[in-house]
Amino acid sequence: MDKLLIVMDPAHKHQKALARGIELARATGAHLEIVAFTHEHLGALPSDPTVQQRARDALIELRQRWLDQMLALSDCSDLQVTTHTVWEKNIHQWIIEHCHPNRFKAIIKTGSRSETLLYTPTDWHLIRECPVPVMLVAEQKWNHAHPILAAVDLSSTKPVKKALNAKIIEQATELAKALDTKIHLVHALHISEVLADLEIINVVEHEQRRRAALEPVITHLCNTWRLSPEQIHLPVGPAHKVIPRVASKLKADMVVIGTSGKTGLRARVIGNTAEKVLTHLRTDLLAIKPGDAGQ
Repeated sequence: MDKLLIVMDPAHKHQKALARGIELARATGAHLEIVAFTHEHLGALPSDPTVQQRARDALIELRQRWLDQMLALSDCSDLQVTTHTVWEKNIHQWIIEHCHPNRFKAIIKTGSRSETLLYTPTDWHLIRECPVPVMLVAEQKWNHAHPILAAVDLSSTKPVKKALNAKIIEQATELAKALDTKIHLVHALHISEVLADLEIINVVEHEQRRRAALEPVITHLCNTWRLSPEQIHLPVGPAHKVIPRVASKLKADMVVIGTSGKTGLRARVIGNTAEKVLTHLRTDLLAIKPGDAGQ
């Protein structure tokens, strides 16, 4: 990894994203750019621009002092680190715009695990719109004896899906190598519950046919990425449920997953598997969009 952008979050007592970023930087030699945000409604102040600017400057300085204190406590003087504090209300917009002129390997941020109909957290915006991979950090600590889990779609014949699969496995492999651990792959065998309940399909036979059809693909993956069959998991069920279940069973440190790349109203109505997985997942998630596969 060449450069990582770490997003600080004053709402959290423990800066998990900072800890993850420092650990990755030490393992990969990456440069860290660390950003903190501050913003307050200043409508109660006089409308004098000078007064408004002094207030902003004072709040930025206060947040920067907090950021410097967090870095001092983290003991990262051995790393290449740049920091800055930004006056910004729409954090996701700043991050997305900032990523265009600057090449980052990933954005690292403490993850939020909820969404309501009327409010879309920064995490969801980043997963849908950020031009580089987004790593959302969970509460648990990394244990380098635990694997990295790559969630892939092995049934698709679309070139864009195949390219995304390759990028997901490549990213997972890089992380596993840096952290001295192994990777596992998971592909969800989704079988329609409606068709099964109506007995239109024989579930056992259908599952056997699906597994048999994937055997050449799995053999190719094992040969290409030097994996054993035990490292590839094909559980039955919807992806957003089986991926967290396999991650929990393996005690994975991270799940690397692709997103649909949908944005706007279509993303809100249809949703992305990565977003659904995030609501059930209790480990870190690295989300990669189809566009990221070409980087």
